[in-house]
Amino acid sequence: MTFTPLGRQEPARTDETLLDVARRASAPVGNSCGGIGVCARCRVRIVAGSENLTPPTEIETRIGSQRGLSSDERFACQAIVLGDCEITTTYW
Repeated sequence: MTFTPLGRQEPARTDETLLDVARRASAPVGNSCGGIGVCARCRVRIVAGSENLTPPTEIETRIGSQRGLSSDERFACQAIVLGDCEITTTYW
């Protein structure tokens, strides 16, 4: 997994979320709800590899529509990494 433009890379382990991998890579991703998907602070943009993430969860879909989540954005606490992908945020 690649964190752009930070230039950090970290392989994902089985059943890890984007947020889990970001924490191991010391890539700062906002989070205040404890990873249950309601704060939307962990919103990230998928630059490449969106097909290598699990589909959006029900919580992500519901809260995302309320918060204006675009089609290339995901909640890092909800998306499980299945393969290589690249993400960014507006605050890096």
